[in-house]
Amino acid sequence: MTTASPTPDATAVHELRGQLEGTLATPADAGYDALRASWNLTFEQRPALVVEAADGDDVVAALGFAHEQQLPVAVQSTGHGTGVACDGGLLLRTGRLTQVEVDPVLRIARIGAGARWTDVLPLTAAHGLAPLLGFNPHVGVVGYTLGGGLGWLARRHGLAVDSVRALDVVLPDATHLRVTAAAEPDLFWALRGGASAFGVVVALELELIETPELFGGMVLYPGARAAEAIAAYADWAATAPEEVTSSVAVVRFPPLPEVPEPLRGLTAVSIAACVQRDAAAAEALLAPLRTLGAPLAGSFRPLLPEDLGTIAMDPVDPMPAAGHAEVVATLTPELQALLAETAEGERPLVIAELRHLGGALARAGADAGPIPRPAGEFLFHAETVVPPGPAGAAAHAELARLAQALAPHVAGPPLPSFLGELETGPERLEQAFPAATRARLGRLKARYDPDERFRFGRPVPRGWAG
Repeated sequence: MTTASPTPDATAVHELRGQLEGTLATPADAGYDALRASWNLTFEQRPALVVEAADGDDVVAALGFAHEQQLPVAVQSTGHGTGVACDGGLLLRTGRLTQVEVDPVLRIARIGAGARWTDVLPLTAAHGLAPLLGFNPHVGVVGYTLGGGLGWLARRHGLAVDSVRALDVVLPDATHLRVTAAAEPDLFWALRGGASAFGVVVALELELIETPELFGGMVLYPGARAAEAIAAYADWAATAPEEVTSSVAVVRFPPLPEVPEPLRGLTAVSIAACVQRDAAAAEALLAPLRTLGAPLAGSFRPLLPEDLGTIAMDPVDPMPAAGHAEVVATLTPELQALLAETAEGERPLVIAELRHLGGALARAGADAGPIPRPAGEFLFHAETVVPPGPAGAAAHAELARLAQALAPHVAGPPLPSFLGELETGPERLEQAFPAATRARLGRLKARYDPDERFRFGRPVPRGWAG
């Protein structure tokens, strides 16, 4: 793979600036630092220039420029999943492409590359429809979806990527294509998991579902009761139907003024669930959890699709974050103990959780893309904040310790969208895809991006072709 990036010609940069409806910034421009920043502040990327596209024509112009100047390209909407940082290349920001159109007859939503779930949900709800949204409503829809998309409706309806029906893509040579299973089937397969390794997805079309009756939420118990609560959750989840998607987690709330009492500075164990049944049936399904008694905070209640993004209480503001995740076969006593252990003492973890998989997640359709279906029933996932200096080093060490403890329990490839923000080396990326899938992705990379223009984020090396 070519790693050195040429310096773009100043005259060509000036000409590109004049072609754009959006914004172009170089290191000499006042807006450069704001435009190069990602949500995950771990990444200190320094691209040769940043283009914030205002429309699809800007994307075509930017990629045409990169092709002529032989510049590598990174694509970023919000920057939640930056991966390999863009140093010396062209950083293409798609955050202004927020157009959303809903066809209630076909049950299709056409969603621009910069839209977040908060842009989509009001428009789909108006027609009694819902997308397969994620735990966090503030992430970009396109990046979330093409990385897999594991959300609160997943055990009943599968990964969000399986709801993709069409994509508008600009290739490295600035060719603009509409990609479907019938037109460009190889590229359609690759993009649904290969994400931004083949081009820039300007928009995609998602199949929607009828808005189901929803009931759920999150309840919190003291961290001192972690072992008890995790054991109760494990017994309950073992027989939960696929209409229930749930998680159990140890959460450490920071001692900050914006965190309300009684959560401020608290280590707690949370049980969260979304039940796709009416209130009475959902209450009956959740009843075994009530043996834990009254929670410190939280409740289970009727929900709307737009409420799903509030259950997990994911952070909104940018932060330096890192994580690790593995698919595990089942919630063994050893894994229960490992999760409960994270509630003990002072540890530099924000959250350690087990998410229930299985159900529709284990059933890949005939037209599924490269993302393998989870081979286990649970996902063990941990996140931490990694500030500069000793505190960040301690956080990385804690993640490494947890990864080592998890290793004997791993049941198959990790989900690509849960590769830790700093886990973008060749060995870890290879673990996410079976050998035959890597080979096919590598062959398609050589066909559609022979110069490896798209080498940032979570790259697909041509070398995978063998």
